[in-house]
Amino acid sequence: MGLESDGNKKKKKDLGWKSMMQVMKYSIEGLVYFYRYERSALVHLICAVLGILGAWMLHMSPMEWLVIIVLLVSILSTELINTAIEAVCDLVSPEYHPLVKVAKDCGSAATFVLSLLGFFLGLAMYVPKIVELVQKLW
Repeated sequence: MGLESDGNKKKKKDLGWKSMMQVMKYSIEGLVYFYRYERSALVHLICAVLGILGAWMLHMSPMEWLVIIVLLVSILSTELINTAIEAVCDLVSPEYHPLVKVAKDCGSAATFVLSLLGFFLGLAMYVPKIVELVQKLW
């Protein structure tokens, strides 16, 4: 039996421009919510601005730019997923529950692990360029 049996008929997806624009509107609303209400958003924004300015000032190569952009977008995406997990957990169980704690902690840990990767890759890319710049100035 497929998904369409027993009265669970799926409606054909609207792939028109109007529908696609509505999907984009919802995505932008999610970003606005994140940057308006989540404390980690400010940290992410500051790190992203500093990372981009540093990459520009240190004349990063195209491959280094690619790594920086992929990391920033990956960390932002993980933060957004973590925010979604926390919102659903709060809806389903407003009071403390050990499984809700696990879900929230694991979502947070995913962001933390990716942020650590970003930090160490950032060190590997930025420190040699900063050292090289300092040596030129001396």
